[in-house]
This record gives sequence, C-alpha cells and structure tokens, in this order.
Amino acid sequence: MSILAKILVPAALSLSASAFATTSTPVVEGPIPGTVQIKNITAAGTGCPDASTYSTNISPDAQAFTVTFSEFYAELGAGIPLSASRKNCSLTLDLSIPNGWQFSIATFNYRGFMDLGAKVKAEHTTSYFFQGQKTPGEFKATEVGPQAKDFVYTDKLGLSSVYIPSVWSPCNIQRALTINPSVRVSKMTGAKADAQGLITNDSVDGELKQVFGLVWRKC
Repeated sequence: MSILAKILVPAALSLSASAFATTSTPVVEGPIPGTVQIKNITAAGTGCPDASTYSTNISPDAQAFTVTFSEFYAELGAGIPLSASRKNCSLTLDLSIPNGWQFSIATFNYRGFMDLGAKVKAEHTTSYFFQGQKTPGEFKATEVGPQAKDFVYTDKLGLSSVYIPSVWSPCNIQRALTINPSVRVSKMTGAKADAQGLITNDSVDGELKQVFGLVWRKC
C-alpha cells in the first residue's frame, strides 16, 4: 500500500433534493408517501471492483439508501501506477415509481478528503441518468494543490444550472436511475516529478422521500 493510501480518512458524498419549477409543467405535491421505493442497488467500477469493497443498505421503508466503500480513492505519486489516478463507482438504483408521475433530483452535497501537492489537480465528478436517456446530468468540482482538507460541495440546481440540466424520469415506465461518481488526480504544468496527490470518497447516501430527495410533476 502506498504512503498516501495509509492516510485515508472518512469522506462522504450525499444526495438530496429540493424543489424547482418549470414554466410548462408545474412541480406539484408528489404521490402518496411510500409509493416510490428503492428495490435494489448494484455497484460496479474501479472504485468498487468486487462485493468485498462496498456495502449497500436500503432503509426498511425503502425510501433511503447508503453505500459505503473501502477502495474508492484516486492517488498519484512515485511508484503508483497511472491507473490509480482515477476511480469511479457506478450505482444503479432499481426504483418502483407510480404511473403518471415523474421525478427529478435538484440538489447534491459532496463530502470528502484531499491531500494535494503543489500543482496537483483533483476532480470530483458525478453524472446521473435514467436508463435509456442519452444526455446525463453532471456536477464537477476541481481543486488545485498544495492543500490538505476535508471538503463539502453543494450545488442547488434549477433551469439555469450550468452543471446539471433538468433530467426527469420517464413517464409510465420503470427505469433504473444510475449515479456515477468519480474521483481523479493529475499533475499540472510545472508540477514536480515526484508530486503526490490523493482524493477519497468513502460513502454515497440519498433519500427518496419527497421532502428530502425528489421533486415531482405530473406526466
């Protein structure tokens, strides 16, 4: 294990939502609480290469979830392979959604830890999309060393967001929601040959209750 890997500390990426409106189809009060449920969660990627590197938990009411990781970090430095500089873990949520309703995610919160040498760049990117859709939503945050800190990123979304367009679930079709966070470190021009960098992501959690996790509109 590298020196950087030994200093991993808990970090988190949390997912929640708040309402925003459209001019053509107004957001309304959602369906009966509990009718939207998380049925299953699967994970795959270089940050979660097998079942021993992550664990999933769905709440008893199937309205919230947590995924924790043990190997979801990106690092660079002497003796560390280039493949270690980027990691991702794609989460697929199988959802049960009432006919006649759509939902959209409206706010993301990201928490983590980074330790970056001079002129080392760290990127934290999350994309999400519904099965069958061609255009994903995306959030991206970038930091440059030297610095070592815990971080929290919050992005409140809307029609004017430069990060994530208004991506709504399909109407009257049960489609999976994919959330794909990734972390990456790289050297910028002028960085030392032995420059080091680390960014971690320890967990992903989210709520599907309307008051916390989703906004709704009728089809």
